[in-house]
Order: sequence, then C-alpha cells, then structure tokens
Amino acid sequence: MDNDKKIILFPAASHFLFHFYEIAFPALAIPLTLSLGMDLKDVLALGFPMYLLFGLCALPWGFFADHFGNRLALTIGFFGAAAGSFLTALSTTPSGILWSLALIGAFSCICHPAGMGLISHGAKNRGAALGVFSVAGTVGLIVGPFLAGLMNWLAGWTVAYAVMGVVSLLWGLALLFVRIDETPVTHENTGEGVEQGSGFPLGTVILFFWIVTLGGLVYRINIVALPAFLEYKAGFLASALHDLLKIPAAAATATMAAASLTSLIYAAGIFGQLWGGRIADRHELRRLYILFNATILPLALLMAFLTEQYLVAAAAAYVFFALGIQPVENSLVAAFTPPRWRSTGYGLAAILVFGVGALAVYLVGWVSARWSLGTVYLFSSALLALIVVNIACLFAVTRGRDLYNRR
Repeated sequence: MDNDKKIILFPAASHFLFHFYEIAFPALAIPLTLSLGMDLKDVLALGFPMYLLFGLCALPWGFFADHFGNRLALTIGFFGAAAGSFLTALSTTPSGILWSLALIGAFSCICHPAGMGLISHGAKNRGAALGVFSVAGTVGLIVGPFLAGLMNWLAGWTVAYAVMGVVSLLWGLALLFVRIDETPVTHENTGEGVEQGSGFPLGTVILFFWIVTLGGLVYRINIVALPAFLEYKAGFLASALHDLLKIPAAAATATMAAASLTSLIYAAGIFGQLWGGRIADRHELRRLYILFNATILPLALLMAFLTEQYLVAAAAAYVFFALGIQPVENSLVAAFTPPRWRSTGYGLAAILVFGVGALAVYLVGWVSARWSLGTVYLFSSALLALIVVNIACLFAVTRGRDLYNRR
C-alpha cells in the first residue's frame, strides 16, 4: 500500500469508529435501562461526559498532533478508545459506565484534528481524500445502530462494547507497525477567492459560530433521540420479524429492528453529503445554508407527529439534508476564519458541535420524561427556526459579500 492510501485509510477508519461510538450508545439505551434498572433519561445522561469530551478534547489533541505527529496521535486514539470500550463492557454500575464512556469520548475524538490534519498535509488529492473521510464517518452512523443492535440481540450490550474494543485495538496495532511519511505535499491552485476569511468583524464571526452551536445541538438531539423514538413509534419491522421469521417478540428484537431502521435512515446521509459537497462548489454558501435549514425545519415538525413507515420516510429526508449541510457549513468555517487560524477555527467548530451539543442528552431526557420523545422534535423545530432567523441576520451583516468556494 502506497503512502497516499495509508494517509486516507487510517484517518477514515478512526472517523468511522468515532461515529460508530457516537450512535452505538443511544442505540443500546433501551437495553441499558433494562440491565441497570434505570429510567431512559437517566441512562441517556450517562453519555453526557462522552459527548462533551468529543468536542472539548479535539483542540488539545490538535496541538498534540501538531507537535508530535498525526500518526502518533491517531495510534493513541485507537488504543485509548479500545481501553474505554473494554472498561465499559466490564462496568456493572452507572458511574463505571459513565467514566468508561468518557474515556471513549476523550480518545476517539482524535480523528478530527489528527485525521484531517494528516490528510490535509499529505494527501495528493486533498479534496477527494477529505470526501472519503466524511463518508467513512457517515458509514459509521449507518452501520453502528444495526451492528450494535445485532450484537445486543445475539449476546447482550456488554459483548457489543467488547467487540468495539477489539476492532479499535486491531486498528491501533496495525497503525503501530505501519510507517507513514507525514511530509507535506505541495498543492497547486489552493487560492480561496473572496472567502479567505478577511474583512469580517469579530461580531460577525461570533454570530456565525453561534449558528454553528445551535446546529450542533439540533444534530445531537436527533442522534440521541432517533433510535429510541423509532423503537417506540415505528414497530412495524419488529412485528414483521416476529410474523415472518417467528422471532420472539422480545425487547432485544425491538431494539434490533429500531437500530436497523436507524441505519437505513442514515444511509440517506451519504447521498446528502455527496450532493451537498457538489453544490457547495457551485452556489453561494449562505443561500445554501439557509435553504438547507429551512428545509429541515418542516421535516422535524412532521417527525413529531408521524408513526411507522411515514416516520421512517420523514426521518430519511431529515437526515439527507441534516448531513448534506455539513460540506456547506465546513466551507463557511473557512470563509469566516483567516488561513493562519484555519485549524483553530475547525477545532472551535468541533468544540461547539460536539461539546455544547452534548447538552442534548439532558434535553432529550428531560423533554421525553416531562412530555414525550415526539416533543423533542418540536424543540428541534424551534431551534431550527432560530437558526434560520440568525442566518438571515448573517445575510444582513455580510451584505455586499458573496461567499463561494473558489478553486
């Protein structure tokens, strides 16, 4: 395997595992309630430190990677996440699970600063490589619920986390013995035109990152709520499995069915990302930003009231646009941060999306306990309406500037 392929492969694997861990926990939330004898909101709260550290640790790991190498940082990430997985599988108390999951969060987040850093410096075809990196994360979201639900159905949630640990450990061992040349390659035609981050007042930059924060909260709400919501509101697949395959109508069967539906729904996100990336290179970025969010808003409203197949269809459309907006938003991060602070800008975005977004575990738990899981999507709709209003304000304060990706 040549150096360019290794530069793509290992960051992509780490990004896959990051999102696998991200979605596996809510996919296993119902089995954890049964195992621990806890309410759903209390189980979801166990994931708060993990989701918080997904964001908070990204920036310091970026500094580490800059000083000691991206390959070393990724290797540590694989081993650290494996240790957290094994400890989670061995934990029998809520506090043990909470801190073990936190360890997973602190190490698996290395994929963003170190993985994207390695690709951006060393990949010959930078854009295509970053595209593979993004899709790998979405594939983790897709297969995570299904595989986690399947492993729980076959052997229980503890085995599911043990298997995750083995996979992460094997990738760490592989990278430990693989040599990667991290010498930066020379890129041509890297001019960024008008969106190189110059000329924007601090208040405008703060407004943009405030929108990023709100978007991260909406993103996390769906990640946390969707698997359990489908288990409660879209039981048609579990019923079909029971009727056609004579599978007992057990709780594990319902969890596996909901996890499978979640995986299918997130498959729509790959097409959304590919499409969003293409149009982000062709159209004005702020217009795309407001259009995507305005499209997601009514879909969130529909999800609050729909059930069964109609809910699945609305959720697939929601995820298509929710993940499709990522290349647009990432392009805007470049537009609102100067080149010499670009990595810091992406580190800040990771903190806001994954760190502040971790509050969603408490929001989902509180709203579902007080009202219902469906009401969670009404709260998402309100946040999306606020996002649209704020993007309109962003238009107003940046009038006279057209933000395009330039080649």
